[in-house]
Amino acid sequence: MKYLSFPYISFPLAVACLVAGAVSLAAPRAAHAQNGLWISSCNYSHSRNDDPIVFPAMVGASHLHDFVGSRTTDAFSTAASLRAGSTTCAMPDNASAYWVPATYEAGVQLTPSATHRNALFYYSRGGGLDNNVTVQPMPSGLKMLLGNMHATSPAENPAIGRGDIFWRCGTHGSHLTAPPSSCPGETTMVLFFQFPQCWDGVHLDSPDHLSHMADPHGGVCPASHPVPLPQLKAYWRYNVGSTIGTITYSSGAYYTAHMDVFSAWDQAAMQALVTRCINANTNCGGDPAIP
Repeated sequence: MKYLSFPYISFPLAVACLVAGAVSLAAPRAAHAQNGLWISSCNYSHSRNDDPIVFPAMVGASHLHDFVGSRTTDAFSTAASLRAGSTTCAMPDNASAYWVPATYEAGVQLTPSATHRNALFYYSRGGGLDNNVTVQPMPSGLKMLLGNMHATSPAENPAIGRGDIFWRCGTHGSHLTAPPSSCPGETTMVLFFQFPQCWDGVHLDSPDHLSHMADPHGGVCPASHPVPLPQLKAYWRYNVGSTIGTITYSSGAYYTAHMDVFSAWDQAAMQALVTRCINANTNCGGDPAIP
């Protein structure tokens, strides 16, 4: 079994086994070299029935969400308001808001607060872009939502089946298409999301909150979405026992898992990181200093 190793997390490129009754995912779709990245670690901030992407300016209109990053995220958040507030991210230039539906283990709420780095956000070249492609910084205010909160079956959340959403036990566990029922020898369950990275160059959002983004093909971004951005991978970490009760979300069953991101980096810092880490094909590691 082959692994890619980074400072905080290692993950298998191919798994083919059954764990806790859930089917392991096939190898990721990405086929190109993954060089150039940095990692931003952020901690749990607050929970609120707000969603500034799906229900902007509508207080309490959403199911309960757990937020990391910006401490001020609410129904009225804008990129400017996020940057004006404080952040739970170790890198002060990252005031972005990241959120997922509240998680429940056998009906008891779990917050994403495992380990001293509750959530890790990898910004990388990604495996779908050739190394000679020049990546652009994420634009301020970019919004994305991955996953189907309204799914009534696993098939209605295809991001799970293709490996853009998965669960695992701890750092080295197999990629699973459903939450594990047990994590022997581990205390942490991880929920993972991988976002598309090719932007249409015009819209910061779209009606479904994702069609303004696309995946690369043949090492480059498609003509419909010509701007290559950093690929965002998110690892949310939860404290669980070795035997795990049924995992559900405030949006419903496990197959309603989804994640939102509202980018609010300092743009000079984002440009510096893209230049120094991604376009230089350098692993800058976790929470790097910005010159």
